[in-house]
Amino acid sequence: MNEIVTISFSSKSINTRLARAVIRSFLTHRGVLEEEIWDTELGTNEALTNIMRHTYKNDETKYITMTLIWDIHPKKLQILLRDFGNPVDPAVIVPKALIPDKEGGFGLYIIHRIFEQVQLTNLPNGNLLRLVKVFTVPVGDNH
Repeated sequence: MNEIVTISFSSKSINTRLARAVIRSFLTHRGVLEEEIWDTELGTNEALTNIMRHTYKNDETKYITMTLIWDIHPKKLQILLRDFGNPVDPAVIVPKALIPDKEGGFGLYIIHRIFEQVQLTNLPNGNLLRLVKVFTVPVGDNH
C-alpha cells in the first residue's frame, strides 16, 4: 500500500525549507536513516532551486506542487515536482562533467548522485520531475 502526501507552495526560495521539513517528517516517521534523509532533502532542494531559477526565472508568483509517494516494498520514495512553466528540454537535466574551478553547476550532479531515477516529462501546462530514492531502513522496521 502506498502512502501519499501532496503540498503546493509559491516559488519563493524560502519555501524550499517547507519542502525539506515535509520530507524530513515524512521519512523520519518511516524509519529512514538520518544520512539518507539529509541526502533526500539536499537533492530535492537542488531540484526546487532549479525550477525556481531556470523554469520560473525567479518569478515568485508561480506555484510548485510536491507529491511524496512512499512504497513500502521496497522502501522507496517517489518525489514528484510539478511546475506550471514553459516546457523544459529533458536533455538539460543530464549532468555535465564537473569542472573543479567552475562556480556553480553542481546541482544536477548532486541530484543524479542522490536519486536512483531522475525523469523529466513535459506536460500540456508545465513539467513533471520525478525523483526516486530507495532507502536502507533498519531490519525489523516495518514503517
